[in-house]
Amino acid sequence: MTKLSGETPFFSVVVPTYNRRESLLKCLGALAGQSIDMKNFEVIVVVDGSTDDTVEAVATHSFPYVLRCVSVPNGGASKARNAGVAMARGKYIGLTEDDVLPDSTWLAEASRILQGNDIDALEGRTIYQETGKDVRRMDMKGMPSFIPCNLFVKRNVFESLGGYDPEFYDGKKHLYFREDADFGFRLLEAGCLVRIAAEPVVSHPLQFADLHLCLCHVRRYVFDPLLYRKHPVLFRKMIEAKRICGVVIHRPQHLVAWVSVMGMLLAVGALPFGEWTLALWGVAVAAICGHVFRMKYQGLRAFRIFHVKETAGFLLLPLVYFWTVMKGCWKYRVLGPMV
Repeated sequence: MTKLSGETPFFSVVVPTYNRRESLLKCLGALAGQSIDMKNFEVIVVVDGSTDDTVEAVATHSFPYVLRCVSVPNGGASKARNAGVAMARGKYIGLTEDDVLPDSTWLAEASRILQGNDIDALEGRTIYQETGKDVRRMDMKGMPSFIPCNLFVKRNVFESLGGYDPEFYDGKKHLYFREDADFGFRLLEAGCLVRIAAEPVVSHPLQFADLHLCLCHVRRYVFDPLLYRKHPVLFRKMIEAKRICGVVIHRPQHLVAWVSVMGMLLAVGALPFGEWTLALWGVAVAAICGHVFRMKYQGLRAFRIFHVKETAGFLLLPLVYFWTVMKGCWKYRVLGPMV
């Protein structure tokens, strides 16, 4: 680790990590290849209660920039990021994640945009490492998503807003979600100037390779009702607003889940009366909804239908989503419509 210099860096890059030693080291290596002067940024790694030897592994490597590594009790990504920012010295906080590879010009491009402009937050472009395609390729153009793997925020603005809300974390199940949207919504509600730019690029590994990973992600939607309770107007306007075939649809998977539930109810209700045709229609509707869910997560990989066990599992994914959201509504006392 490098000793602190007397100069104040322009960026403080905060990287929370949890049991991802190898990918973290690759991320730190990518930061070592940045095209700007190494004195212009520092890196703060926050080890969020990892059970591997992340701290020791980082300590054995040498990097050309100022690096500080702190270990905190596991409290989720929100607390980890907040702890990193509390140590920061830079004018801007650069937020990224331990499985992300920043492009060599990531900080240079962000600096070019931020220097001389009174921008409070800047969101860059995140692509998949394997395909080069945008992670948010179906999102509304010009609408920020506040993904914390490629986000820059003025440090004084971050601090004035109180950072990320740790309520969006379930320590027992190690689930966190929507803390990024909550923070972004508070930026907008405070009247902060938020910009999106394609030039600061980071790459993210391909997600949702199998049913288990998709199921884990679906369980995170338990936090949607909490986000809705805090920001009902922005939730309806911005959460998962997708442009599909030129038409803007808000939260399509929420609608698909409801249709799936209706299809299953139709099937179950028709069987006692011997209405086999209606029952088959209900199952067919649920099956189509399950495949739509799979396409959302896996794109063209969703057509690997010959994987029978996995295909059958995806048919139930909309029902798991529906149940998860209902649990969130009960937990956070949300009764109103969230569509």
